[in-house]
Amino acid sequence: MYALDLHTHTCLSPCAELDMHPAGLVGAAVRATLDAVAVCDHNSAENIAATQRAGRSGSLAVIPGMEVTSEEEVHILGLFPDLESALAMQSRVYRSLPGRNDPDVFGMQVVADEYAQVLGFNDCLLSGATTMSVERVVSSIHGVGGIAVASHVDRERFGIIGQLGMIPAGLALDGLEVSARTSLPAARTRYAREVEYPLLCNSDAHEPKDVGRALTYMFLQEPTTTEVAMALAGRNGRKILGGGRPMEDLALHILDIAQNSIEAGATELDIELAEEIAADQFVIEVRDNGPGMDAESLARATDPFFTTRKTRRVGLGLPLLAEAARAAGGGLSIDSKPGAGVRVRATFRHGHIDRAPLGDIETTLMVLVAGHPDLRLRFRHKIGEREFELDSGDLRAALEDAELGSPEGLALLRETIRRGESGLAREAGGQARSES
Repeated sequence: MYALDLHTHTCLSPCAELDMHPAGLVGAAVRATLDAVAVCDHNSAENIAATQRAGRSGSLAVIPGMEVTSEEEVHILGLFPDLESALAMQSRVYRSLPGRNDPDVFGMQVVADEYAQVLGFNDCLLSGATTMSVERVVSSIHGVGGIAVASHVDRERFGIIGQLGMIPAGLALDGLEVSARTSLPAARTRYAREVEYPLLCNSDAHEPKDVGRALTYMFLQEPTTTEVAMALAGRNGRKILGGGRPMEDLALHILDIAQNSIEAGATELDIELAEEIAADQFVIEVRDNGPGMDAESLARATDPFFTTRKTRRVGLGLPLLAEAARAAGGGLSIDSKPGAGVRVRATFRHGHIDRAPLGDIETTLMVLVAGHPDLRLRFRHKIGEREFELDSGDLRAALEDAELGSPEGLALLRETIRRGESGLAREAGGQARSES
């Protein structure tokens, strides 16, 4: 299972910050605990090689990409199997890109190396539109072996639906992307007509602080374009597990806490969500059967500069959840003893204007099961008198010979979650707050 941000820019893009040089991008991605990023500068691929070299030093996979602007001013992401394919697409784009850049008007277009040294400046008008139609952009991307994804379809400007009012019939897109402004559950509802296209969630980061602000989780053998293409098509067991906004969606706060539990040695996990709309209360509770915490660790658990994790230096899961709860008129409590597991309980005023959206709970459950197929996961979501329960043990029993982490198992898990969650919201009479 891999966490990917498949739409980031470097300082080559005139609208990006200068500290988004290849090393700056890689450093931000590593801090965000991503497994891979795709470099998708506007109409150019000249900073990909340096970012790949920087990525190797940081153990980060860097996928070659480009954000191409069609003559209709639609942005299309191209993701390529290798640097040579990206440069072949660049040649096609440059031949179709009129105008020269004026850095005083549009911004500098910096070509940099992996050590943040400036190598030169690109003179093409990278912020401009090519003379290629949307159809030609997509076919050109495919022509060099790439994947074509419609960028940020939830944005009016430069999004294909905002620019054209529709997705042209027969356009051979491999997927649609939504930005950090839209959760995947909201996107599935909003773009129900386009459900045949798989959905990705990416940051479109133009400065380091936004890298990983939105991401997609995929079940892959390795983070490469070839594997991503199989996940988009749902082939050979590769899957898109979901996506979201780690700093904003409560579901991904839950995922972070659950991963903490598993890394600490938990083999059983209970996640409960209780929404009492009439009482204006929303409660999240996560319990595990792990080794528990001693008094010192428990006292420092919400300190952002204290962590027992080996995968990153700063343990932000509990502190961020505590902050989110306080911002919404609630709070966080942690109960634990050595050998007795951990219980985390966060409360929120349900209707509080600052309550973070739940986000894509499907992503959380899919990632936990796909990444930890031996985990016993029990999930319960209650809205008023209605509830949805899921037990991974029951699903394993229903599968008989297949593994829960297999394509058949993940398909059953996704179907169960979607049926339960959609039915829960429907039966609750639409009382639950809309989550965008």
